[in-house]
Amino acid sequence: MKCPTCNKGKMERVIDKIKKDNINFEAFKCNSCGEEIMDMKQLKVLSNKYRKLRESREITFSRWGNSIAVRIPGEIIKEYNITSGIHGLLTTDKEGIKIIPHVKK
Repeated sequence: MKCPTCNKGKMERVIDKIKKDNINFEAFKCNSCGEEIMDMKQLKVLSNKYRKLRESREITFSRWGNSIAVRIPGEIIKEYNITSGIHGLLTTDKEGIKIIPHVKK
């Protein structure tokens, strides 16, 4: 497709990154003027990443002996009914670490 801004260049699919928020996204970039545009599907994927980021909470890592402990905010403790001494699973994926508590209902 031709660039809608300069009408000279060709739009090529690229993967770019918003460094401030550490978010990768896909767009089309003009090989002549450098203009980047997104189609609705690409925009939806990016907006979903920002929704997920907005819902995240700040945590604190602390040293406990040879381990690192994570402080979980009170609102999440209440939401998932987490109490001291319960067990859970710690997994990793391409985005980072995921904690799944085994809570009694």
